[in-house]
Amino acid sequence: MTFEVGQIVTVSNPATLYTQQFQDARAVVTNVAAMEAFPYEVTFSNGQTLGFAEEELSPVPTEGTTSDPVNSPAHYTWLPNGLEVIDVTQHFNFNLGNALKYIMRAGRKGDTAEDLRKAARYLEFELTRLESN
Repeated sequence: MTFEVGQIVTVSNPATLYTQQFQDARAVVTNVAAMEAFPYEVTFSNGQTLGFAEEELSPVPTEGTTSDPVNSPAHYTWLPNGLEVIDVTQHFNFNLGNALKYIMRAGRKGDTAEDLRKAARYLEFELTRLESN
C-alpha cells in the first residue's frame, strides 16, 4: 500500500528502538520522498515529524468508515490533520474539555442544538466553579 500526503495513519510496526515509542500513534502524512529509505514523513499531533517506511504504517479509516466506534468514532475523528477531539480536550479541565467536545462534535452526532446546549451547560459548571473559589 502506498500513502498520500494528507492521509491519516498509525504507526503499526515500528522498525527501530527509537520509533517504538510511537507504536499506535496517529499522524498525518506530510511529505512523500519516493527514493528515501523512510519515504513517508508523518507529523504527530504534538508537531513532531519523522520518516517511516511503508511497512511501519497502517491507514486510518476516513470519516464514516471507522471500524472502531468505541475508541475512534467518526464524530470525534473528523479533523483533517489527524487529530482526534480527545487530543485537544485532554489538555483542559473536565468542564472545559466537555464543552469543547460538544462544540467540536456538534452536527456530527445527533442534534446540533442539543450538543451546543450541553456545551453551554459545561461552561455554566465551569463559571460556577470559578466564582465559588
